[in-house]
Amino acid sequence: MKIIRYLFIFFFAISAYGCGYHTLGKGDNPALSGINSLAIPVFKNDTYRPDVESVITTAIVDEFVNIFDVADSGRADAVLYGTVIAYELTPVSYSSKAVIREYRLTIVISIKVLRKSDGVVLWEDKNIRDYEDFTVDTDALMATKDAERSALVKISSDTARLVREHMLEGF
Repeated sequence: MKIIRYLFIFFFAISAYGCGYHTLGKGDNPALSGINSLAIPVFKNDTYRPDVESVITTAIVDEFVNIFDVADSGRADAVLYGTVIAYELTPVSYSSKAVIREYRLTIVISIKVLRKSDGVVLWEDKNIRDYEDFTVDTDALMATKDAERSALVKISSDTARLVREHMLEGF
């Protein structure tokens, strides 16, 4: 009976070890080894929509602040540069009277991480795309603007998490 118990514990430990989980940290991307501090300047905005870059930059900083020492570019080991390439509002659903009821907000960003010491690109993705739907309030324009802003904040947070996961895991 002891042998069965020990075998069970052994196989459980082996399967748990190999399941792919790891603690939050710098992941498995060897390109980021030795990078302890990261500068994240405000993203460039190539869209018609003002202030989008500050919302997205804030979400990126919030996502990385617990992983790297987020520092100014003079002290950082690497710099994360970003550009907001697209900000698109597309109607998703209509009422029976052909009035828009719901929009889809899609953002596209490009990110590049450069090592400061030699300018080597450590990670890059030129087409990070995500979307969020929000409801239109036909009776209150400000409510619709607030819903759009909330969708932008949500999509920025989700996209920042996606960037962190892909960057740290080396995708």
